Amino acid sequence: MVYNRTHTNHRTSQTTQVKVCQNRDSLRWLNRRGLTLLELLVVLVILIATALIIFPTFNNIDIVTPAGEANSPVEIATQATLNTVREAMAGEDGVIESLSHKTNALPREINDLLKEDAPAHMEEAAPELKTYDPVNKIGWHGPYVHATGRNETGEPTIVDGWGNELELQVDFDQDGTINQTESKFIRVVSAGPNGEIETPDDIANMKPGENEVNELTLSECGDDLVMFLRYPDNRK
Repeated sequence: MVYNRTHTNHRTSQTTQVKVCQNRDSLRWLNRRGLTLLELLVVLVILIATALIIFPTFNNIDIVTPAGEANSPVEIATQATLNTVREAMAGEDGVIESLSHKTNALPREINDLLKEDAPAHMEEAAPELKTYDPVNKIGWHGPYVHATGRNETGEPTIVDGWGNELELQVDFDQDGTINQTESKFIRVVSAGPNGEIETPDDIANMKPGENEVNELTLSECGDDLVMFLRYPDNRK
């Protein structure tokens, strides 16, 4: 009888020790879990505080045109798209650089930037640049940008904030070739709110300035948004 009682007490003691260990392990697990939740709460508070700062600031962003007028959110989106095109054309790894500054090989249409294969005009203008040379980093290396919409015929293209297809203006004398002077004033034009390109693309309006006789002025562009890719915008 004494043996049985001792044995029973021993088993009870072991059971108690096991429960104590389990409780300790549970407390450690809860402590670890509590610390993780605390960290998550801290991160959440930081994110909320950051959002409260960023969103009102973003909503109040104004991009000012050369005329000094603040732009709407749609115009801000258009400016962002124009900047993307400028980087694709004139950036470090852009079209102009990869085509070794051979002006006659430059894209004629905005849709050319979407093409993986070299545009058709390069067959005659610069056949040696139709394929990319990764060693020398020259040659057509498209697509340079991705489509943001579709044109009137349903083809993928690059559109502004109003859904209008952007226009690339570079062949100002309309002779089918692009010389050094023309490439200097290459620009991308958004039709603006009215959906019509008003910016003249003839030789007399190639250079931006304030002389309406032989320069492109702000008034001649209507509500178009114009971005020069390689030359300062001096329109007045």
